[in-house]
Amino acid sequence: MKISFFNIGKQLTLLFLMVFITIPSFGAVDPDSLNEFTERGMKLWNVPGMSVAVVKKDKILFQKGYGTTAIENGQSVDEHTLFAIASTTKAMVVAGILILVDEGKLSLDDLIIKHIPELHFEDPSLTQQVTVRDLLAHRTGLPSTDYWPFLQNTPLDEQLILLQKVQAFAPVRTRLIYQNTMFEIAGIVIERLSGLRWDEFLTKRLWKPIGMFETYSTRSQIGEEHSYVKPHFYFENQVIEARWDIPLNKSDASGSVWSSIHDMSLWAQFLLSNGVTADSTRLISKKSIEEMFEPHQLSATYDFYPTIELTKPNWRSYGLAWFQQDFQGRKIDYHTGSLSGLTAIIGLDRASNIAIIALGNRDHAELRHALLWEVMDNSIENSRRDWNYEVFDLYEKRANEREKNWEETCKKQIKNTKTSLPMDAYQGKYQSSIIGNIIVEKSDSMLIYKSELIEFEMSHWHFDTFLFKNLPMQVKDFATFTIGIDGTVSSFELYGYTYERIKDDETDK
Repeated sequence: MKISFFNIGKQLTLLFLMVFITIPSFGAVDPDSLNEFTERGMKLWNVPGMSVAVVKKDKILFQKGYGTTAIENGQSVDEHTLFAIASTTKAMVVAGILILVDEGKLSLDDLIIKHIPELHFEDPSLTQQVTVRDLLAHRTGLPSTDYWPFLQNTPLDEQLILLQKVQAFAPVRTRLIYQNTMFEIAGIVIERLSGLRWDEFLTKRLWKPIGMFETYSTRSQIGEEHSYVKPHFYFENQVIEARWDIPLNKSDASGSVWSSIHDMSLWAQFLLSNGVTADSTRLISKKSIEEMFEPHQLSATYDFYPTIELTKPNWRSYGLAWFQQDFQGRKIDYHTGSLSGLTAIIGLDRASNIAIIALGNRDHAELRHALLWEVMDNSIENSRRDWNYEVFDLYEKRANEREKNWEETCKKQIKNTKTSLPMDAYQGKYQSSIIGNIIVEKSDSMLIYKSELIEFEMSHWHFDTFLFKNLPMQVKDFATFTIGIDGTVSSFELYGYTYERIKDDETDK
């Protein structure tokens, strides 16, 4: 058989062209397709307003605002509309810490008590082990203490004292447990080493040098020239306005920052450029940027995002303010932000030089995850997955499972029982040694749990147990009251915490 080298050459050329055409270019974004994907997702999730951007380190591939800032009297969203970026704030706080590391003012492996000597944990051995790195990697083993900022508006200096009563759920550096208070403490570290409040330091040393002039640490700093979104829930088949999670003027290093998609695009480009601004100014050393994205704590499936059921990673970890996993053979770093009625996500494929940011104003609208994986998916066109519907179906399935579990709980309710005492008797002031003081008041046929910032209904379930709920927030649990030997209410249990009744003569003590 005679072999023609000319024919072989043609076949090799054809094969090369086929490979070139069918293998997608990393970071290739079709604006029309992504626009249609976003609009379809917003309808699916009932999101009033969003901003979305996809960037490379030297180029904006996509940047657009959608919908409205509010369902009532809202304004059109554009690239300068401000959104709460919530916990995506954390990577900025890490950046502030790393600037100080580069200046030699601290090491990530410093014990935290070196910089905050008044900080002590319930376990004395933990006090002698926890480092700055442990705070930033959520690996202290401490459980969430979100009831302090989101229920009680507890001042940070009081939180430091209360931490002495919080028992760890796991030994240090053995489990990823998300812990917002640790990032508030990181903010204290920045203040004590720089002489500036954490947000002042970031404004001076990070945001302004990058060109982020539409980024603020509190809502109260937003000027009249900027429009900003309001938070929303989707409840009983309609979008409703939600309450604010964080008070107007509260600066919280774990997640109080507001920014625009314009500024967040600059932030993502700065990260893709390994700490260098658009005008070639290095703000953070490359070594420190690598430290930010280095895996620091492996994660179990139950401590990670539910979307791993779809992406099926081989490994999961947490860096310094970044969740991490493999996807299609690549390492993806990403983080969400969630406040009542507000969402955010930023994701980076650093090896392929691409980042996605999505900001929204509807509570836990997981369209953000769909957008992340739509952009990161490099499958050929005829084998691409519909991430909109896959993510939506995943969360619908989880919601249906919760509803099924709730139906099973309802079957255990004992009907036609009464409380041991008249409803008025359950009113009063109560105190948890960890959470703080709350008030229980009677309102019509139910009780109302009043914390510093928010109220919950407590409707009679059976005997002296009440259903504790805030349905728009998807909160349901049970509070069980105890009657003392004197025939009066002495305490109640909720979420594993005991609230002791404060007697009238103890109120002013």
